[in-house]
Amino acid sequence: MLATLGGMSRQAQFATLLVAATTLLAGCAPIIGADPRYATDRSHGDHDAAPTSEAPSGPAPIAAPKADLAWQDCTDRVFGDAGVRGAPGVTLECADYDADLDPINGATGSLRIGVVRARSEETPADAGPVVFTSGTDMASSHQLPVWVTGAGADILKTNPVVAVDRRGLGTSSAVDCRDLYDRQEMRDQAQFEPGDDPVANLGAVTLTATTSCTDIIAPGDSAYDSAHAAEDLERLRSIWDVPALALVGVGNGAQIAMAYAGSHPDKVSRLVLDSPLPPAISAEATAEQRVKGQQAALDAFAAQCAAVNCPLGPDAKAAVGSLLSAARNGNGPGGASVAALTNAIVFALGFPDGDRIASTNALARTLAEARSGDAGPLLDLIGRAEALRDTDGQFINRCSDSLNRPTPDRVRELVVAWPKLYPQFGVVGALDLVKCLNWPSGSAPQDPKNLKIDVLLLGVQNDPIVGSEGVAATAATIINAGATSKRVMWQGIGHGASIYSTCAVPPLLSYLDSGRAPSTDTYCPA
Repeated sequence: MLATLGGMSRQAQFATLLVAATTLLAGCAPIIGADPRYATDRSHGDHDAAPTSEAPSGPAPIAAPKADLAWQDCTDRVFGDAGVRGAPGVTLECADYDADLDPINGATGSLRIGVVRARSEETPADAGPVVFTSGTDMASSHQLPVWVTGAGADILKTNPVVAVDRRGLGTSSAVDCRDLYDRQEMRDQAQFEPGDDPVANLGAVTLTATTSCTDIIAPGDSAYDSAHAAEDLERLRSIWDVPALALVGVGNGAQIAMAYAGSHPDKVSRLVLDSPLPPAISAEATAEQRVKGQQAALDAFAAQCAAVNCPLGPDAKAAVGSLLSAARNGNGPGGASVAALTNAIVFALGFPDGDRIASTNALARTLAEARSGDAGPLLDLIGRAEALRDTDGQFINRCSDSLNRPTPDRVRELVVAWPKLYPQFGVVGALDLVKCLNWPSGSAPQDPKNLKIDVLLLGVQNDPIVGSEGVAATAATIINAGATSKRVMWQGIGHGASIYSTCAVPPLLSYLDSGRAPSTDTYCPA
């Protein structure tokens, strides 16, 4: 159904969505489609018809490893690092394995890939693992505790979940390649440097950082993209000696899962793509979709603020705009740059802590206190956002995935144009493009072909990390691969429907169990 909305008039779209919205009282609303099994009434005749043969049993169950890694308990440490209170009966175990540095281009060497396994007292001992990756959006080992103690807790009743950290992130081999000055200047987008050309100022810093990082990771400076992350998953499959992997990818992790399906289409038993970007999307389009998502998330946050009488008052959007304007003029709370403040707000919106009302009030309270002169909580939020979202490993991997980058002059045009379209976040979103302009160019992973499995797609209406436009484009790629997909769309604020919406989990669980996509698309309320 969603695939047809783009061609409808705005009036028709509104009428269609209004019908769907009125059915949400039970929590999730399947988009009802015709089902030939209900087209006739069997009680009217056909009593003596011979019974039909049973339907095919469907895809094979998720395979359990024949060999395994050397797991060690790390429950307290991983929960503590993620800032998540552990759930009773949930155990986290850590391990690692060696992967070839560059199995695609042939550069020699190896590196260590870190993994974390989540199990509960109810997880069957012989159940096959679900492999989870959030890519560069946040280390998978940090996102896993949030998932399995929140919306995804029920997954552990049937399967363990193994989070695979991308190269240079989380529990994988760390990368430390930017000096303190360059790292902070990039986080502040060189705002406090003299001159009136922010693109040139930031470009000079990122050139130095790029040179330093490519030197340190050589000869692997082309081995940190999604295609290589997919080969790290293939290495894990080989160690486990299983025929195929059950993959759940969120955001950038969905790109990795798609890349794996492209290079190993016969070795995927389940493919869940949550909050994906469109395949092979350019750097400029990626940035604009992200900024659109940030603006949509801010609008939804402001509406929620007004509804619950949050500490920012009745016009939260204006209050946020005032704080950002002050930071842009060099008067940010606690001396924060506009980029640091923007990224902290985006972090809080994309990775909410608690339910929607609690997380709305928490962010509103932090911003209200900063506006009143107490910048401490906001500076803490900025520090947490930078630690989890802006490491050197993330810089390397994001730039390695950045395709068809604009020229510096094009970025200068966007710095002028985007604030008119996206008043709160446009300038920061445009300047972010500068960070990867000097990184060695890469190529997009190949699209999947001849997929023999159903695919489950999930998306978020107000996603400040990747935006909300990737599901439709990904669905088209899945069709071209010869596979069937269904969608689960969450109308909330955050990054990852499966992570933050309990409504999105039942169709996910059903799919993981059967390997069959749901019969209908589903809308989940905020």
